Amino acid sequence: MKNEFDHRVLGAKYDLFSFFDEGPGFPVWHDHGLRIKNALIHYWRNVHKKNGYKEIESPLLLDKELWKISGHCDYFEENMFFSSVEKRDFAIKPMSCPGAILLFKQKKRSHAELPLRFCELGHVHRNENSGSLHGLLRVRSFVQDDAHIFCRESDLLSEIKSIISLIKEIMQHCELSDFHFELSSRGENKESFLGNDQEWKMAEDKLKQAVSESGYQLIERPGEAKFYGPSLDLHIKDIHGKNWQCSSIQLDFNLPNRFKLHYFDEHQKKQVPYMIHRAIFGSLERFIAILLENFGKRLPQWMHPVRFKILSLSSKEADYVKIIASKLREQSINFEVDLSELPLKEKLKKCYGECVHSVIIVGGKEKAEQKIVIKELKSGEEKSICLNEL
Repeated sequence: MKNEFDHRVLGAKYDLFSFFDEGPGFPVWHDHGLRIKNALIHYWRNVHKKNGYKEIESPLLLDKELWKISGHCDYFEENMFFSSVEKRDFAIKPMSCPGAILLFKQKKRSHAELPLRFCELGHVHRNENSGSLHGLLRVRSFVQDDAHIFCRESDLLSEIKSIISLIKEIMQHCELSDFHFELSSRGENKESFLGNDQEWKMAEDKLKQAVSESGYQLIERPGEAKFYGPSLDLHIKDIHGKNWQCSSIQLDFNLPNRFKLHYFDEHQKKQVPYMIHRAIFGSLERFIAILLENFGKRLPQWMHPVRFKILSLSSKEADYVKIIASKLREQSINFEVDLSELPLKEKLKKCYGECVHSVIIVGGKEKAEQKIVIKELKSGEEKSICLNEL
């Protein structure tokens, strides 16, 4: 049974997204929903650029042979979608790693380029069982904020710790603090995984060490690793007390060998790089669902679909409202306007029932003094500022 905190209820109520029988598990984003998604993407791009990542974009369709080499067809085929073009078999990507591998392999690589950090907002598709679909929390089509880091073994610990630090920074910016880390290790059933004992022990030890040195506790989950290597996963608790996996750091020593990747060291000898797969939001769709279930319509202001709604006291302020709107538009701030003749009390009451973060109140006094009054709806806090301070 759905309740008022259910993101599916909030999505319908505030016109954020829809699902249709014609595309089960495939969300359709509305304007206000895309405002949230695009705010996250804009922030993600800025923070990754500052942290030395190069953004790439790989194709949605890639030859099925590529996925056979990677091992996905052996271990993940039942969750993949396929297509044929001119008698050639293709797979719709369920993840973005083969695209990053092709780009790394495209040219001769030097040790001086490492660590090489590729990031990608990959639109991926997975054939989830229809019974497991659950709003945005489990879908068949989603955007994953992937990154693939190619590095030496000596770089692994510092790179993993840097990723953990970046996860912490992004979660704090999104005002999420109730999370923990889990290590998905190989366990005893070795037949289901690629690689040897020595490689797995090294990889698991590096992840454990990075978490410990970063000051976090760790829960270990034997047998839940990816087929190509162990993973360190961040789980966020939603308002209902259920944990959802978002961020993931996966240490891969198998795919570089399978794809015959190499770089040249200081002595011009070929060396095989290590590969770190990582995502921080994980699925943007799932991450937005968690945000909605935690904050409801009171999302952090920087990602809010309606950061401001401008309310005029009368039609006499219409020209001044246009100036304010122009100033907000120049700064790419999401806003709406209410120029109706309703009393201010009625306009405010309406806003409390909508998905609005704050209101800008404009009357004759504010127009004359070139000021505005900003009221945050959650706290009720009001402040008067000059227009040029906006």
